[in-house]
Amino acid sequence: MLARQRQRVAAEIIEAGRRAGVPSSPEQLREGLQALEALLPGFTPNLDSLKASEWARIASDAPAAASKIILLKTHYPRLDLARALAAHPRLLLQSVEQLDRSATQLLDRAKDAERLLAAVPALLEPKALISVLITVTKWYQLEKDPIEVLEADPELVQRAQDYDVPFEPVYIDEQGNWSAPLLNYREKRTDWQKYIDQTFYKQP
Repeated sequence: MLARQRQRVAAEIIEAGRRAGVPSSPEQLREGLQALEALLPGFTPNLDSLKASEWARIASDAPAAASKIILLKTHYPRLDLARALAAHPRLLLQSVEQLDRSATQLLDRAKDAERLLAAVPALLEPKALISVLITVTKWYQLEKDPIEVLEADPELVQRAQDYDVPFEPVYIDEQGNWSAPLLNYREKRTDWQKYIDQTFYKQP
């Protein structure tokens, strides 16, 4: 059953790549998908979390995808990357430089980042992480460090999602500029807020 599912998914990705004009042959795309599975045992592309044409883009450059996976394994050796990337494969569309910068700085103050990411794989994505940190900061009215709150209760985000509790939005305009209302509190911002301001919003 699993083998047939993988064949069906691969066929859909290959066809989507053809329609999207991805410059790789069906065999090259198939080999790219096999390379991903070799690096992440048990991994199968999730077409619900990423369009087939985007999976084709990833598979068309297997060496780049492999570099990103190896980078993430280096930063998070205990994390189940197959599960995390199946849920949030958009990470593989980021550059190696962006992934490295995010991995080294966004959760650098966490005592056990892998425990947090195991509970909430979405925190691997900068936009999702920013939204969560801003929301937790707002819940505690700027009085508690959101990283400490999450480490004390890694299931907090999942419980909030289960009850449809809204998270603060993070906006990206047509020029790629990010904005989030709570980050206007510059005089009270913490080190992680300053990093986000400077890295993503290009603010001082």
